[in-house]
Amino acid sequence: MQEVPKLMGMGDAMKYLKVSRQYIDYLVDTGKLRCQRISTGKVFLESDIVAFQRERQRKAAQKPRKRKSR
Repeated sequence: MQEVPKLMGMGDAMKYLKVSRQYIDYLVDTGKLRCQRISTGKVFLESDIVAFQRERQRKAAQKPRKRKSR
């Protein structure tokens, strides 16, 4: 028997990624995050959200932000 993929709604994705609704819309519009549009909004595969977060953390570890000197 096949396992049904776990889904996350917009609110769940926002909480998991700790970002705003507008930023998630931007990620979807630019193709960086996949979603399925339904009548009540957008749903995401949990695996896509987790993979996006891991990639985001990997990039952050490789290239730390530079502090502006005052």
